[in-house]
Amino acid sequence: MHLQPTNSLTEQAFTEFFGQETSLIKEDEMKQYGYFLYDNHKVIAYFALFPVDKISYWLRAFVMKQGAPVTLPITIIQSAEQLTADYGASQLYIHSKSEAVDDLLKQIGYQQEKQGPNRIFEGTWWINKALIVDKCSTY
Repeated sequence: MHLQPTNSLTEQAFTEFFGQETSLIKEDEMKQYGYFLYDNHKVIAYFALFPVDKISYWLRAFVMKQGAPVTLPITIIQSAEQLTADYGASQLYIHSKSEAVDDLLKQIGYQQEKQGPNRIFEGTWWINKALIVDKCSTY
């Protein structure tokens, strides 16, 4: 698997992945801070990693193709953690509106946070303040 920043890709690349549901990536920032995750030269996921401040990033969105491997959410989170560390930051925020995602984040060491980088009232904010990344094994 490998990552491709989306800031230099064409509209056609987004349409091929998102189909008619391109409303998620209408914001220029979603393209500027987005990444496609490829497996065997096919895009299997998209995520956006927004800078918050000098020490923090926000995994703002992630979208997976149907039939993706069950481990793909972990791969996306690990890739976001690795990029966060590569950018010199040490904290990653994730917002969840799903009990399944909440459970996953608890299992991998995230802590609930009362407030995140955006004023979203529905759901739960999570943060990992102690990123431990292996520079060779995420993507």
